[in-house]
Amino acid sequence: MKDKLRIIKRQNETLHKLNKIAAISKISPIETLREALVIGKEHFGLEFGIVSHIVEQDYTVDVQSTPPNTLHDTQLFALGSTYCKTTLEIDDVLAIKDVTTSKYAGHPCHRDFDLVSYIGAPIRVNSKVYGTINFSSPKARQLEYDSTDDEFMRLLAKWAGSFLERQITLDELSLTKKRFEMIFENNASGIMLVDETCNIVMVNKRFCEIIGYSKGELIGKSSRHIHLNDPSNKIITDNFTKVKNDSYQKIEYQLKRKDNKAIWCEFFGSSIELTKESTGVVWSILDITTQKEMQEKLELQATTDFLTELYNRRFFSRRLEEELSRVKRNINTTSSLMMFDLDRFKQINDSLGHLSGDIVLKKFADLLKHYSRKTDILGRIGGEEFAMILPDTKLADALVLANKIKEEFANKELDIDGNKLHITVSIGLTSFTHDDKNYDTAIARADSALYKAKENGRNKVEVEVFN
Repeated sequence: MKDKLRIIKRQNETLHKLNKIAAISKISPIETLREALVIGKEHFGLEFGIVSHIVEQDYTVDVQSTPPNTLHDTQLFALGSTYCKTTLEIDDVLAIKDVTTSKYAGHPCHRDFDLVSYIGAPIRVNSKVYGTINFSSPKARQLEYDSTDDEFMRLLAKWAGSFLERQITLDELSLTKKRFEMIFENNASGIMLVDETCNIVMVNKRFCEIIGYSKGELIGKSSRHIHLNDPSNKIITDNFTKVKNDSYQKIEYQLKRKDNKAIWCEFFGSSIELTKESTGVVWSILDITTQKEMQEKLELQATTDFLTELYNRRFFSRRLEEELSRVKRNINTTSSLMMFDLDRFKQINDSLGHLSGDIVLKKFADLLKHYSRKTDILGRIGGEEFAMILPDTKLADALVLANKIKEEFANKELDIDGNKLHITVSIGLTSFTHDDKNYDTAIARADSALYKAKENGRNKVEVEVFN
């Protein structure tokens, strides 16, 4: 679990570096991609990094970060002599730790260029294959590639594709008004032009594909009906005003498709003179729903216990701190904290094995979910230890709930591989107070109550209050 969290943290740190360099306006797009390749090389521990552009059987090195006197930008190769040909054929991540001991032994890329280790993924720009982003080395990689490397490589390819899309968009927005009509219809990004009343004046084909409406259903209509609700409509209207005043605006925002599906889009807004008397805004729009879903997935992995799908200890501690701060701000607020420990859990692991123990943990986590409200906060804070924050709950009410959980779990017969088990839980209960200096003092009380429950014979609920 610690290794997995460390990997996720390292991935997040790398993504943070990538987003940071993408936000630097002083370096060119080419050098931004080159910096991204340097970061990728460091992440995977490989010597060569390339963003390629592939057209038919030609492989062009768009940008490279490689040892001196090896490769240069714009260098052309036959696609068939590269590992990238195989990457495009499988249409997914290709990871080779040591080609000489893999099923790709004898590959032309090893024969012609002596590259032994490789990881790469296809880059898509506006849903079409643009090329690849890949890293390689003439030496075998010490570590095996695993599923987390594959997933991260996919995310890196999406980042590169999004960066290329974004750069194309920004470049096209900087074109003169004279060229605007010429590029408008076939722009790779969705484009919507609105007037001062936020009525839609023009849209291009790509925007219609993103939003699911035809041009006839959009032009002349208020942009209100593609927004999720009135508050969302106000957000975009307020940003319309900012664009007119500042000449440029970038936001991330959800739109509503014709099929009522909510999609995340990245908007680049620029003011444009419609007539001598009126100014509109042209929005260049990218569908970033997939990126958002990947970001949410990584955030979930970083905050959630993978076995029980409850919050992990680190994130639960953060929520504890937030809840205590909330209680201390409002003298009329009372919140409670429960600590749970499954009785004699080690015996289950020792006699039936850890897989059976995992099933028990999941069963208990499911019971906690069943008894929790949307506002309650659940966490797995140790092997067989769990905790529950009950916001705006008096100690007496929390005690009733604790006894319900204890009784139901004790009376539940668990059938695990034919073994009939009756397992109990000990519970320690306390409440947050305005005198708690930090959440550790509340945790200590709940722990002390839990210890008493164990000492008093287990399968009990004990309460400890602030003295």
